[in-house]
Amino acid sequence: MIKKNTLLRTCVTVAAVLIVCLFAQATQASTVYVGTCHAGVQYTTITLALAAAAANSNITTIDVCPGYYAEQVTITLDGITLQGIPFTSEGQTTDAAVIIPPSGGLVQNGTVLDTDEPGPALAQILVQNATGVTIKNIVVDAQASQTCGSGNIIGIYYENSSGTVTNSTARNQIENNVNDYGVQCGWGIAAESAGSAPTFAVTNSSVHNFQKNGIVVRGDNTTGPVLTATGNTVIGIGPVPTDAGQNGIEIAFGATGSVKSNYVADVLNPSTNGATGILLYASTGSPVVETNTVESSDTGIAIVHDPGFGGGGSGATINSNHIGGTQTLDGIDLCGATETAKSNIIYNATQSGIHLDDTCGGGSGSGDTVTGNTVSEACAGLLLGTGSPNTTAPNTYFNDGYETQPGDACTLPSGPNNLAKSSGQSTKKAGKHRP
Repeated sequence: MIKKNTLLRTCVTVAAVLIVCLFAQATQASTVYVGTCHAGVQYTTITLALAAAAANSNITTIDVCPGYYAEQVTITLDGITLQGIPFTSEGQTTDAAVIIPPSGGLVQNGTVLDTDEPGPALAQILVQNATGVTIKNIVVDAQASQTCGSGNIIGIYYENSSGTVTNSTARNQIENNVNDYGVQCGWGIAAESAGSAPTFAVTNSSVHNFQKNGIVVRGDNTTGPVLTATGNTVIGIGPVPTDAGQNGIEIAFGATGSVKSNYVADVLNPSTNGATGILLYASTGSPVVETNTVESSDTGIAIVHDPGFGGGGSGATINSNHIGGTQTLDGIDLCGATETAKSNIIYNATQSGIHLDDTCGGGSGSGDTVTGNTVSEACAGLLLGTGSPNTTAPNTYFNDGYETQPGDACTLPSGPNNLAKSSGQSTKKAGKHRP
């Protein structure tokens, strides 16, 4: 009996020591792991790793092993990094850490804040009321698995939060029925804020097969996130017979920022012509759009003043972009004021290469500087609107129906020509750009 009690006490002591050691290890670790690909403190889900980080302030990094994780992730911790890491086994390296919807589908875990279409947010990764959160090397795949009936399907959503998304992918934030694509939901990577201007960077990431917006930041009509979007690839779903009104990259409703060196393509909507490659809609400050490539869209780049959402849409700089194949409207639509468009290359634009658009009110189409641009094969190289004063020379034109033309629409003379698709098109503002 004495030996048995002694052995029991020894086992209890050893177990207690192991528990203490494991707790101490988790407490002291700055990095923990999801999965078994790396030695250290391991968790089976990202949610459990975040709970450990909430209990232990020393944890600043969560490394996610390659694999599929069927969960919705909510981050409320300042300064946390969530990143996918590679794993090598038998000479083969894998590195895709993919978050997919849980078996019951996506449910509301946040709120869409903007004044256009507020409502529930169904985010695969939600960063809520946190600062300095980094998401790196992570894939979010909604798998086109459900409808928008419960809210807005979002891949990565920063709600009143700041941080960076880099080397990541958002895909298939889209409904499971093509006939439902007209519903205005489905964002790839997004940030919204009310009453503050958090910084938000999206770099070297891929967004594709989204329903509404690829990369989007929105504010409260007065202020909003400050976006830096650099080196991303955003591919829309192309023409569909529904009113999706896609936008590749959007800054709206009081938000501002810079959009540089991104590639945007296949953002089309033949139903309303409301699809835009890069859209600044009622933006504030002096947003900058430079060195981007935009191909195959209804409008390549647009700036819109809208008094219903705080006005905005002025003071933008649109320089050194390459814009091709705008299939319904303009290469660049300047529907704000005091904008600058320089050194852009625009080809095969159905309406105009650049439109000094006076149809948005608030002095739109006035105070603009449009120089040093090259426009080839447009109905009009420049549509001049009726605003003034503007600086509109010098620019270079090749193979255009008209080099410059007054007004807000271009119609070519009847008869066979290689620009016949431009004949009779209208640039009426209603439905032209949809945030």
